[in-house]
Amino acid sequence: RNLAEIAKKLSMQAGYVAGAGNVCPKHQEPLKLFCQEDRTAICVVCDRSHAHRAHTVAPIEEAAQECKEQIQSKLKSLKDERERLQGLKLTEEKRSR
Repeated sequence: RNLAEIAKKLSMQAGYVAGAGNVCPKHQEPLKLFCQEDRTAICVVCDRSHAHRAHTVAPIEEAAQECKEQIQSKLKSLKDERERLQGLKLTEEKRSR
């Protein structure tokens, strides 16, 4: 669930960056980076500030893609588990008959 929320947030922020509609409220610069520790979009000035200097930062598009891949991987494993459980359910239903 957390991954889905982060991916949605990143996708929205990446969309704003592409349209140059979302800027840093503090520096009025485009939000082009994603701070991994704070889980938020930041501008290049914020990246150099004391608040984020020691943090892991990636381009927002790259972070969104990484998050999307993690979600897809989790979704695949959940689908596989669901299929396995449905198979077990069918087997038990047949056995109980």
